[in-house]
Amino acid sequence: MIYDYSNDNVVCSTKQCCESSNKVVPDPIVVKAQKLIEHEGRPHTRDYNEVTQEFMMAAIGEYCARLCTEAPMPDHIVETSILDASWAWACKATGVNLSCTPQLAKIVTSHGSQVHGKLKTKLHLLIEAIFGFHSSQSKSVIKKNWSLAEGLKEGTNFAFKVRCNCALSLLAPLIQKIINMMWFANKHDDGVLFHKHYKPFPYPALALVLTAIECCIDEWMTGMWMDIPFTIQEYCGTYKSHLKCLQVFKDATKVYNILLAICMKLYEVGCIHSGTAPLSVLTEVTVSAQVIATAVKEHEEGSTMEDESD
Repeated sequence: MIYDYSNDNVVCSTKQCCESSNKVVPDPIVVKAQKLIEHEGRPHTRDYNEVTQEFMMAAIGEYCARLCTEAPMPDHIVETSILDASWAWACKATGVNLSCTPQLAKIVTSHGSQVHGKLKTKLHLLIEAIFGFHSSQSKSVIKKNWSLAEGLKEGTNFAFKVRCNCALSLLAPLIQKIINMMWFANKHDDGVLFHKHYKPFPYPALALVLTAIECCIDEWMTGMWMDIPFTIQEYCGTYKSHLKCLQVFKDATKVYNILLAICMKLYEVGCIHSGTAPLSVLTEVTVSAQVIATAVKEHEEGSTMEDESD
């Protein structure tokens, strides 16, 4: 089964689905999840039968896409709303009306916290390498790390890069790099499959990236690296601050739609990185006038192909 993530329809690879469009489409099948494996640990999708696994993969993908692009740091009410919308989408996409049990809901929502951890893990080494932090017991290195962290956080310097002394502030290259790694790593990554959510790259997702970067910088604020969990409890306020900052930037440049253009560029470059971006100009297949003239001449002379019998 292949899903069209852009319009909530299901495109089936079987011949039967491509036949007469006059057939009555049956209502979604009402089923209950069948758990095949019992254990005392955390529940997993693989514990269930094939139909449930297929449904859950669709629901989890939609949930993570909505979470990142709409409300990356939700409260319980928003989280439940996103879950309900994702579950309803999965019902449409799979044609299966699966009952949402507390255990299945927990499997889906647990992927939300995993998004935060995954983003921070990918950022950790990038922050150290790009900004020049170094692990050392040396007092001079510790002082340098502390000063660097302070400077990066001042005025959100880590997020913007001013070139040629222009008034136009551009997002730092690090942001595009982590977006590529997180959502556009390949043709099957979320930014590609769920392009309806990621085009243009959403402001909430961008604010999440900025918040994660700040978390990684915070880990160096003492001059020595110290692990800081990237959790909603610790960084929800920081996330809201970054989202507000983006809104201020958007309003200040609304005449030129600069932020929208930046976010569209983030999406387009991400697609190119994933290997799915269409060519901007299709290569036109042509036949030269000389080849045509030669073919006509040979046809008139009755020798359009070489005589292989010679």
